Amino acid sequence: MERQVYEFIAAQTGENIVERKKCPNCGQEFAITDKDLEFYSKVSPVFNGTKYEIPAPTLCPDCRLQRRLTRRNERILYKRKCDLTWKMMVSVYSPDNPCKVYLTKERQSDNRDPMIYGRDFDFSRPFFEQFNELNLDVPKFSLFTDTTTNINSDYANEWWHIKDSYFVFNVDFLEWCLYCSDCHRSQNLTDCERCSDSQNCYESQDLTNCSSLKNSINCNNCSYSEFLTDCEWCKNCFYCFNLTNQEYNIWNVKYTKEEYEKIIKDRSLLKETIETNLWKIDKNMKNYRGYWNEDVFGDGINKSKYIKLCFNITDGENIAYSDKIWWSKDVYDIYAFGNNIQLNMEWCSIWENSYKSSFNYGVAINVSEIFYSICCLYSSNLFGCVWLRNKQYCIFNKQYTKEEYEELVPKIIEHMKKYWERWEYFPIKNSTYGYNETMAHQYFPLTRDQAIAKWYKWQDNEYPINIPEGIELLQTKDLPDNISDVEDNILNKAIICEVSGKPFRIVKPELEFYRKHNLPLPRKHPEVRHLERFNETYFRNLYLRKCDNCGKEVISVYPQNSDFKVYCEECYNKNSY
Repeated sequence: MERQVYEFIAAQTGENIVERKKCPNCGQEFAITDKDLEFYSKVSPVFNGTKYEIPAPTLCPDCRLQRRLTRRNERILYKRKCDLTWKMMVSVYSPDNPCKVYLTKERQSDNRDPMIYGRDFDFSRPFFEQFNELNLDVPKFSLFTDTTTNINSDYANEWWHIKDSYFVFNVDFLEWCLYCSDCHRSQNLTDCERCSDSQNCYESQDLTNCSSLKNSINCNNCSYSEFLTDCEWCKNCFYCFNLTNQEYNIWNVKYTKEEYEKIIKDRSLLKETIETNLWKIDKNMKNYRGYWNEDVFGDGINKSKYIKLCFNITDGENIAYSDKIWWSKDVYDIYAFGNNIQLNMEWCSIWENSYKSSFNYGVAINVSEIFYSICCLYSSNLFGCVWLRNKQYCIFNKQYTKEEYEELVPKIIEHMKKYWERWEYFPIKNSTYGYNETMAHQYFPLTRDQAIAKWYKWQDNEYPINIPEGIELLQTKDLPDNISDVEDNILNKAIICEVSGKPFRIVKPELEFYRKHNLPLPRKHPEVRHLERFNETYFRNLYLRKCDNCGKEVISVYPQNSDFKVYCEECYNKNSY
């Protein structure tokens, strides 16, 4: 992040920059403000009446995010055997992963209490070294899911309440969806990202209350349209930008219903119409995606107040350096699915109802004052625990009295200081995944050599999850252009991706979707399609720039030399079509 970005935000919010630090990992300069220090003090734990202050972080926001994301394999699925029943299952852990992995349903019903793996803390060894051993010993869920709310959706991860869906990730309340991420309360979506309350949409991102959209981005309450960007309440439009309450538009030019339908049906006429109208429109962009906000600096932020350097926040207040958070307040450095959380920091893959807990990873529901723990539910006062449920006053999965707990934890914290571990997140080298399996690789791509040079793990083995041996492989040049010419036997074949060279299959619901919406078969692997959408719209760098209309300084994901005009919110609302 540029230095002037921190200075601008501080000036706008009345904060004082009290320290400028240089990240020891990437060399980037970042700022610490008085409000940051106030937050760190507020979330600092108290044991036996003594507060153990959490200091300002040593790494910059991006490197902190990278470190957290190495704990999250969200999208890479494998077939492997359950280490309890030896049944084949789908898992985020590869067959050669050293972790013990149980089928999630079996693990949830397993009568063996994770407390049997409990152990004493050894003050002659580093904390993270001991914790890593405990984490490897405790059996893992095959997927981060709730099996009681899954109906016919085995190929999915990080979800809640889904039905008849395939390859969906970090989603909830979906039905009949394929290859989607971060979508909520929707039906019949294919190849969509960050869509809510929508249906029958294809290859689209950041939609709310939309229906029957294709290839569209950042739209609200739109329907029966294609190639829309930043539109609201539009219907029957094609290749339009920044429109509100419009119908029968092509490239922002209004037509009669009869003219529109004639042009849309004739693709050569449509191409001619678009080329004729190219000069008539400037593609204006608001400096950030979002609405109904106060003092927000980031992108994808809605109905929120005081949001600093964040992305994809809804109904949030006083949140900083975080991504994908809903209905939460007073949190720093959180990634993914935070719902109704408060006074938390440094956590990856949190779920809901967490209070004053920090430096954790994984599913958490109804927890408070837990630290350095993984996937603990309905618990409080835990330190260094793994997969516990309905527990309190535990350290390394061993039970203590309240008095013993509050006496021992401060000693461990002081011990961690000796090894430069105190109030640092889990080290990347101790991740249970290869770097290229995790979301860190998506946000911060590295080559194998670069990762290995940093002592990160790397997954070299390929395990195609749904490609049986001996299956017929098709080149994309051999695929029919028209979906009506595709026969049902395509379901028994695999297509070679024209970008990555990896094979992928078409499943029956997918073929039905393409036929229903008259769409051609995809030529690219689902993961390639996802990465292209991600790289097209998911900008994380923020810049200080001027509004191209009034000259006011704003924070934006678009630098000053963007190819299109960028307006502040006030000018954008005045100049939108």
